Amino acid sequence: MIQDKKEKVGLLDGLDVWHTKPVLGLPKVLMTDGPHGLRKQLDVKDHLGKKGSVPSTCFPTASLLACSFDRQLLKEVGQGIAYEAKAHQVHMVLGPGINIKRSPLCGRNFEYFSEDPYLTGELAASYVRGVEDEGIGTSVKHFFCNNQEKNRFFIDSIVDERTMHEIYLSAFKRVVKENPASIMASYNKINGFYGTESPIINDVLRNTWGFKGIVVSDWGAISNRVSSLKAGCDLEMPSSMGYHEKELMIASEEDPILEQAIESSFDRMSSFAKTYGKNKHDSYDIDSHHRLAIKAAAESMVLLKNEDVLPLKLREKVLIVTGFDENIRYQGGGSSHINPTKLDNIKDIYQQYSSQIKLTKGFRIDQDSDDQALIDEALLQAVKADKVVLILGLTDAMETEGFDRTHLNLPRNQINLLQRVTQIHPEVIVVVLGGSVVNLNFEPHIKGLIQAYLGGQGAATAIFDILYGKTNPSGRLAETWIDDINQCNVTLTNDNHAVYYDESIYVGYRYYSSYNKPVHFPFGYGLSYSKITYQDFKIIDNKDSFIVSMKLKNEGPYQAKEVIQVYIENNVSSLHKAKRELKAFDKMHLEINEEREISITLPKTAFEVYDTETKSFVIEKGLYKIQVAKHVNEILYEEAFEIDGVELIYLQTSYQKESYDTSDFERLYKQALPPRNIKKKRPYTTNSTLEDLSQTFIGRKIAKMILKEGQKAMADVTDPWMVEVAKKTLLETPLRMLALFSDGSVSFNMLEGIIDLANLKILKGIKKLMKDKKDKKHE
Repeated sequence: MIQDKKEKVGLLDGLDVWHTKPVLGLPKVLMTDGPHGLRKQLDVKDHLGKKGSVPSTCFPTASLLACSFDRQLLKEVGQGIAYEAKAHQVHMVLGPGINIKRSPLCGRNFEYFSEDPYLTGELAASYVRGVEDEGIGTSVKHFFCNNQEKNRFFIDSIVDERTMHEIYLSAFKRVVKENPASIMASYNKINGFYGTESPIINDVLRNTWGFKGIVVSDWGAISNRVSSLKAGCDLEMPSSMGYHEKELMIASEEDPILEQAIESSFDRMSSFAKTYGKNKHDSYDIDSHHRLAIKAAAESMVLLKNEDVLPLKLREKVLIVTGFDENIRYQGGGSSHINPTKLDNIKDIYQQYSSQIKLTKGFRIDQDSDDQALIDEALLQAVKADKVVLILGLTDAMETEGFDRTHLNLPRNQINLLQRVTQIHPEVIVVVLGGSVVNLNFEPHIKGLIQAYLGGQGAATAIFDILYGKTNPSGRLAETWIDDINQCNVTLTNDNHAVYYDESIYVGYRYYSSYNKPVHFPFGYGLSYSKITYQDFKIIDNKDSFIVSMKLKNEGPYQAKEVIQVYIENNVSSLHKAKRELKAFDKMHLEINEEREISITLPKTAFEVYDTETKSFVIEKGLYKIQVAKHVNEILYEEAFEIDGVELIYLQTSYQKESYDTSDFERLYKQALPPRNIKKKRPYTTNSTLEDLSQTFIGRKIAKMILKEGQKAMADVTDPWMVEVAKKTLLETPLRMLALFSDGSVSFNMLEGIIDLANLKILKGIKKLMKDKKDKKHE
């Protein structure tokens, strides 16, 4: 009986970094990173990726795929990743990432879809369907309110109940309908609870939404194993190497609630292992997947400006200027980094498009200072060209998992070059690479602008296909573009304890449109090489839904795809609401001169708001507008409807003022706000960081020693910025994670001794360290 229980508890703790344990006859399950491609590590003990990963297709990142507004395309990408998972005997892919883009500065935004929860949920659901239909599991992450990299391991996201449900849980609610294998609980706290211990797991995810899969911790996110298991977090990853198993065995002897939680989690884990732990020895065609990566990128990139300069013509003398010629920026850094099966670089493909193309660097990507020789050469070649295309963008050092950006500017040397070129040439086109919003205040001085984001291994080909008209751009911005971070109502701070989500529901365009704030390019914006006209609008009330129909015509001169966007303009209410919200969309292919009718179903549940009094979604009665739009700020057609529902009576808040005012946030939160910053002091725990320990003399000595060991582990890393990121991350990492990620060099017992020393329990600490040394020698 005890042995049986031990096996059950063992299933709730990983075998290593990537596998579950094969206990009680159950198969072990292999999971790998992979939001936009498969990242199967060559060494199962390698969590940092230092030893490399198997080659797999690097599809565009979510920040670009979201601009496709194309459910079918997302499903195809999901299927492609699933085929590769089967070929490599991977059972579950850790993705997609569906956190909301609260601020454009978040360093991991390239992994996420949008600032809008509806768009995020719909596209992520299609991706999940594509993967799961092939028998491969998904792990939808990061649950939830995980919207910054700074202090991500412990920061407390303070969010009011309504905003939590309408903005930050909404996409997860949608994706759960597709029955994903798992949901990944985040590192951070939400309203005082770690993500792995949040009551939302059982109360909402399981009991309200009916989620039947498992909840897995983000890697190293378990703060208290007993509390997390009771809260419904089934699987701890990576393995605690038996440490938490012993803890659970002892604690459950006198805790019937924990005993029941163990049984419930075991049942879910057992079902999970039986469903997904089967090897499928399939193969896939590398070339066809590469073509899919190109297609996904080309149909997602966004044409932002075109003053009769695009597409380029074969007879035109074109100069391409870019420092990304040999190393195009095509993916983000961190846990999602893919080892591509192929990689199209600009220098290798540009001559396939025209014999009239010249290529020159113009700037370096390993520095932000000017290289005068490169500038001079670019200017010399520019005066000989009919048109100049500059491919600019953020470098790896500016944008990656582990830190947030501090501004929106492109590197200084790139902007200096652009200014010099526009002074001598009237026909300049810019292509921008990067995972998130950047300052485009140079746009008035150029004739063409393409936002390419991070396009995966086929990015270069996709860009040239658009430049030369082989693909008609059809992407639409999935986030609002501003030029100055001060235009954004969300500020990412260095606070060490709590971050207030005091913007409430006013995230992204919900803020800019509700308060009439100017932006550079609005949500949903994007151009085409064709002229698409709309006519014969009809909106029919069909009892439980509205049927929104219209005719579209492609007046040429290219085949085109058009994104149709349907918004709701909210009623006048005592409850503060965003002015306008995306509630439906579709994408239609049109041949040249083709006219087609399209009908979009808008369910009446789209009018729901979260009522904090009844703790449920309700429809408030009132007069609403249904709007068909080109983007959030350009309405093509609208019609008002009186919607039946409940009457809501709320006290007015500061958010209903004409000017933006967050002074009533504490009223929305309905309890005292915790301090943003606290002084971290003794007693230290496994949740303390090296930065916390550094507040004391002995703690500084310990931190210095651990940092030194960390630097040794990074000895083969040549990029100085990567070393700096690793150092900052290590300082912000809870001590418990050092034991999980040290490959056994720091055990939990050794960690207990270090913490005792930091808490001035010197003899106790020395005894534990000596015992740990003895145990390791014996092993």
